[in-house]
Amino acid sequence: MEDRSAATVGVAVAALALAAAAFPWGTTGVGPVENVVLAVLAGTAFGAFSLRRHDLLGRASGSLTAGVASFGIVGYAAVATAGALAGESALVVEFPSTLSPWGVGLAFLGGVGGVIAAYGDGRGYPDSLRQAAKAASWSLAVGYAGLFAIAMWGSLLVTVAAGVVPGEPGTAVRLALSSVALGLGTGTVALVYFQWSDKTLAHLDFRIPSVRDVGYTVGGVVAIFALQSVISVVLTELGVGTANHNIQQTAAGNASVLLLMIPAAWLIIGPGEELLYRNIIQNELYDTFGGWGAVVVGSVAFSLAHIPAYSAGASDFASLASTLAVIFCLSFVLGATYLKTDNVTVPALIHGTYDAVVFGAMYLQLSGGV
Repeated sequence: MEDRSAATVGVAVAALALAAAAFPWGTTGVGPVENVVLAVLAGTAFGAFSLRRHDLLGRASGSLTAGVASFGIVGYAAVATAGALAGESALVVEFPSTLSPWGVGLAFLGGVGGVIAAYGDGRGYPDSLRQAAKAASWSLAVGYAGLFAIAMWGSLLVTVAAGVVPGEPGTAVRLALSSVALGLGTGTVALVYFQWSDKTLAHLDFRIPSVRDVGYTVGGVVAIFALQSVISVVLTELGVGTANHNIQQTAAGNASVLLLMIPAAWLIIGPGEELLYRNIIQNELYDTFGGWGAVVVGSVAFSLAHIPAYSAGASDFASLASTLAVIFCLSFVLGATYLKTDNVTVPALIHGTYDAVVFGAMYLQLSGGV
């Protein structure tokens, strides 16, 4: 008999999101419903999960409907909350009277829980739930192991540079060393992974792009900048800012060092990060989550691993959260191109091009060129 316990959990968490619509959201309500949009999304998820629970809806269509509605709940709650809290302190957040913290909490709990339940129902969990949790935890562990390795190499290189050249390394030297450390750090984790998993260098998916790969590369570059433009417009309309990368803060007094980062983006940063997050992490997640599931989980790991790089440049929690959301969307494009081409050179080129353009824009901005 088909196990539908994930759908049962989905019914419960969707009910929480439905209850959240009865709390103040600063919107025009209808009767006891304070938030009509949230009520429609939650009601859709609740109905789909209920039909799945009673085997009145197929697994594929039911889980997809419930999952999309639940994801919509999360997105709606995030946008509404970020807009309401824009400009609040990152440490002490006071909810405006038009926005209930109980409603926000229930919406997020119901939405995130619904996404997980829908995915579990679609994949036939809970039979492999433990395996999924283990794989997701592994991806985060490898991502942060990469950060640790990069930090260790960075510290070592700075120490060596200080011993060779008198005085403290300047901004240009530090940024150059940080790029080298990124390549060495991701390479170190890759070597440890190969040793641990008994895989050979044949597991590396770096290959000369075919004509089809070049098409995906061009399409990916266009998609990633178009997506960023759309997200920027949405965040601007909501009055939500984004955090600055620590490289921008480091280069504030010497913008010319950013010119060194442009070739590094193609030669080190893009290939290094894509080796770790796509060739290793996403590839390892395929067996557990399938193709697109691995893209999503890998993108979550990628965005969370960028918290240290942006936390110091975030003016508040909303700006950090919006930045991580942007990074997730951009990472999704990178993961999708790797999924379609099975050639990590493609996302490495897209990633490098994106970073190179960003560094160039930073240089123009800081040097007064624009």
